[in-house]
Amino acid sequence: MLRTAPSAETVMNEVNEFVGCTPLLAHNAAFDQKFWDFELGRIKRTRLQNFACSLLLARRLMPTAPNHKLGTLTTFANLPHTGKAHRAMADAEMAANLTAHLAEELRQKHGLRELSHDLLCKLQKVPAAKVGEHLKRYRGF
Repeated sequence: MLRTAPSAETVMNEVNEFVGCTPLLAHNAAFDQKFWDFELGRIKRTRLQNFACSLLLARRLMPTAPNHKLGTLTTFANLPHTGKAHRAMADAEMAANLTAHLAEELRQKHGLRELSHDLLCKLQKVPAAKVGEHLKRYRGF
């Protein structure tokens, strides 16, 4: 399959053009971010946005989950299983479903009306014990 595939540089250039400034999210985003940044560096480009991390967000918003693996969180939250774990499409869909679930929790439990990628990026850095206090300033927006 790889013999006839375009080079990593070609693909990364196309992906970077496609993504542009669109916000990025991944489960355990630090892992994905390292690859993204390395490959962009190879083509002399830099990432234009922060990664939001559904793993870090889940640690703060779902502290009673047995663990914070994507599959476990999907089961714990009664979200649809989208396929075999560690396959790109299945993991992307599970991370999207988990993020939608977390967004709904932020709306329902914390009274937030508007959510932004920037807020998620900030929230993932707040200690779990201080999430409620931190979110007070965003209620009603």
